[in-house]
Amino acid sequence: MPWIALVLVVAAANLTIYFNPGLLWYLGVQHYNFWFADVFALLASNDAVAQGLNPYAVNPLDVFGRPHVYSHWWLEMRHLGLTRADQAWLGPTIVVLFVVAAVAWLRPGTWRQFAAAVPVMIASPMLLACDRANNDLIVFLVLTPLVPCLLSPRPAVRWFAPVSVAVAAGLKYYPAAAGLLLLAPSGTVHERRLRLLAGVALLMLVGWSVAPDLAIFGPLAPKPSGWMSFGAVGLRQELQWNSPLATVVFVALGVGLAAWAWRTPLLASWTPAPDQQGHWLRFVLGAVVLTGCFFASANFSYRWVFALWLPPLLWSLAGDAAAPAPARALARVTGVLLLAVLWLDTIYSWVIIASRNHFPPDVMHAWVKWSYVAEQPVTWAFFSCLLVFLARFTRIGIATLIAR
Repeated sequence: MPWIALVLVVAAANLTIYFNPGLLWYLGVQHYNFWFADVFALLASNDAVAQGLNPYAVNPLDVFGRPHVYSHWWLEMRHLGLTRADQAWLGPTIVVLFVVAAVAWLRPGTWRQFAAAVPVMIASPMLLACDRANNDLIVFLVLTPLVPCLLSPRPAVRWFAPVSVAVAAGLKYYPAAAGLLLLAPSGTVHERRLRLLAGVALLMLVGWSVAPDLAIFGPLAPKPSGWMSFGAVGLRQELQWNSPLATVVFVALGVGLAAWAWRTPLLASWTPAPDQQGHWLRFVLGAVVLTGCFFASANFSYRWVFALWLPPLLWSLAGDAAAPAPARALARVTGVLLLAVLWLDTIYSWVIIASRNHFPPDVMHAWVKWSYVAEQPVTWAFFSCLLVFLARFTRIGIATLIAR
């Protein structure tokens, strides 16, 4: 069966990497000869607090001396009895839970879907996240129950949806964008209104709780740029367009794309079938988190883990003979662009590795810079496609929410 084959391929790929971490270099991932470095940093920050040190300063307990650059919620891990000594089991546990959740969701039903799922699961951003046991994997797991809660026939279970969003937002800010899912037509209109108000109230409380943290660690947080990163500001950073005019141009571009997505007829005559609701809501969850990150800031590429929620809807829609042709075409284009944004940096890395002995360093540095610049239109095109889907969901969600 295709999904069993996916389990075997993903397990084999991860085990091969684990026992041969040098292979990561060929995929554009820096391993630094240290497994699960990001979860170790979290544990080191908690140990610093326990020892009376300032976790937001250079941390002598971390192998790289990294300060804590997340909300203070993470510093409560020490109350669970976790220390740096737990990195050896905690890191692999987080990775295994993430991989199991991702494969269980993708679960390809055909060999064509299997062929599309494999390059998504073993793309460099996914391997980078697993190599570091980055806390985006934990956020992924926290948000995973959101859609099942919304689709539950039990009203009490559906009320866990805003809680999931609030907890994830408290951990890393950007999941607040997942609050868009509270517009989903789940339950009565009255219930949805109350649930949306509850979600807004919870997010306001979370913001009150963690806003001071951002002022502390904001200047300390690493600034992603170049390969293995993404964000609307990436092109400006690489070309050093820092003028006010550049800001106006890029803001206008973002607003223009949003307006186009809102008005385009590509999905005007498409409505998800009842058996597509789970795929549709999970797609929207991944799309809104990624799109919010893209337009709000620069991001390390491990944030692409949320792209794992996109393929099932794209597969279903692209092969749905009852769906309008424009909708099917949009699904196919989005799927192709998804593979492109996940693999372009890796392909560029292969070219650099193959050419490093034939060209001087300055030529190689120029290639790195301009290859990143060249991939930006592809990335913008991908997020333009996501905006079309998000506009469709938002329009329908608002319309049903205000219906009498």
